[in-house]
Amino acid sequence: MKRSAWLGIGVGTLIAAPSHWFGLFAIQSNRMMGVAIISVGIIFAMYAMAALNGVEDGATVAFRSSMYAIVTATTLVIVFTATDSPSYLVAAPVLALGAGGVVGVPPSGETLRTLSRAAVVAAAAVVAVAVYWVDHTVYALVAPLLPLPAVGIADRLFDRGTAVLAE
Repeated sequence: MKRSAWLGIGVGTLIAAPSHWFGLFAIQSNRMMGVAIISVGIIFAMYAMAALNGVEDGATVAFRSSMYAIVTATTLVIVFTATDSPSYLVAAPVLALGAGGVVGVPPSGETLRTLSRAAVVAAAAVVAVAVYWVDHTVYALVAPLLPLPAVGIADRLFDRGTAVLAE
């Protein structure tokens, strides 16, 4: 039985969003604790997403997507340390969730689908950074809600585009 990817995307977002919010709240008093809360929330979101999407070998898919997410976030934090530009730090949780979603939402071997997912996640990260520069509070509320639904929207657009081209 094929399940809709939207169930996993929705539950993954519902797990990642509160952890992001609590992590940002905790960062004010203890930076490492806040980062740990956000990281653990991302990992749990990836596992929940893979479990609810009904993929074969869900544990492996969840582990891979978690590793993509954490490596992406770590890389952006290192770049932030080197450049002192807060945009990298602001984009880190959005791109981390998005990178995990690109790998974790029912994976396919289609290169173009993966590239379309990555492009839409990158656009979501740009939107999140732009929102951050306008209002920090709105960024904090909206940022964790963007990346995983963006992956689902990218899949929907890709499927529609291939259907139109096939006609």
